[in-house]
Amino acid sequence: DSVEELQNGRDAHGIQAIMLADYDLGVTDAFGLRNTLFHSAPPRDEQEALPVPATLLVDRDGTVLWMEISENYQRRSGPEVVLAAIEEHLG
Repeated sequence: DSVEELQNGRDAHGIQAIMLADYDLGVTDAFGLRNTLFHSAPPRDEQEALPVPATLLVDRDGTVLWMEISENYQRRSGPEVVLAAIEEHLG
């Protein structure tokens, strides 16, 4: 999504999390999260590329402390799951 689309979604749903617009899938590819089954072409091609939905907990140094990869592209980690990860790794 574009920066504007992400901001509109955050505003509409009252989300306070930091969202990432990853147009060239550089971050997606760095974490190995490119969807290779569907929509795997680069964004500039006719077919839009999509990342596999994932939630990451990253510390100030950029170290990934926790990652949950969603099996369903319409579902994300619930708040209770993310809060438990925060408590476990940063509490």
